[in-house]
Amino acid sequence: IYGRGFHMQKDTIIYVTDQRQKYLADMLNGEKESCHGDKIRDYARVGNIIFPTPFSKLRLSDDEMEKLKQNIIKHDIAVWGGAMPECFPGVDKGGDFMRDEQVIMENAVVTAEAVISIAVQKSLYSIERSKVLVCGFGRCGRALAARFKALGADVMVMARRKEVREAARQQGYEAVGFDEAAKACFNTRILINTVPAQVIDENIIRLLLKDTLMIDIASKPGGCDFEAAKRYRINCVHALGLPGIYCPKTSAGFFLEYLKRKGMEDALWILEIAR
Repeated sequence: IYGRGFHMQKDTIIYVTDQRQKYLADMLNGEKESCHGDKIRDYARVGNIIFPTPFSKLRLSDDEMEKLKQNIIKHDIAVWGGAMPECFPGVDKGGDFMRDEQVIMENAVVTAEAVISIAVQKSLYSIERSKVLVCGFGRCGRALAARFKALGADVMVMARRKEVREAARQQGYEAVGFDEAAKACFNTRILINTVPAQVIDENIIRLLLKDTLMIDIASKPGGCDFEAAKRYRINCVHALGLPGIYCPKTSAGFFLEYLKRKGMEDALWILEIAR
């Protein structure tokens, strides 16, 4: 998307890869025109570029990416996006949505709601009175545990660090380490992994009930051994980008509020570029 406004009254580009970006463009209240492909010719007019969340959704060739980086540097363009690569040019003048504590917490909440939706659709059991094993107790893990508990689930937390397990216990959850797999897996109906490292390996998967539902929300390559899950015929869902799928308008609002906190204003002219 290509819009007039924001930084130094220059144009703004938003790359649309999901509904969040589309809704964000609508929320900017600018005149809009849609197209496919990169129609940007005059980067001297560009003040801001808003990339997808995560940035990895942007599919550009190496040549296209190099050209884009050179233009960002040459024209002093402010760059925004989610989970941006380290040292990407222009981020120091803009910002990374997923390094903002408020956006992270808000996304954890809508991610938890989306996981509940998946569990309702794909589990053979009701959430109430089912044992739910939450692996990891970061922001998403905490949001998941709280919401499944509120729905009547028997929630257990599995975490690697002793202090994290103690924090979970203080919040009323039974907590175990990854070395207590038999206890963790006993009678588990839904296993949810949030850890971005392969912690749910064959030693854990083989202990699960055959009708257990596994939901892995960790970024690629995920935290579950998907091949082992296939061998043991465990239903495993790698659920990525949930806020953009289940709550896109709400999630776009999080990004808009972040831009406003950083002093951004509405764009006056928008050209949608679908990638």
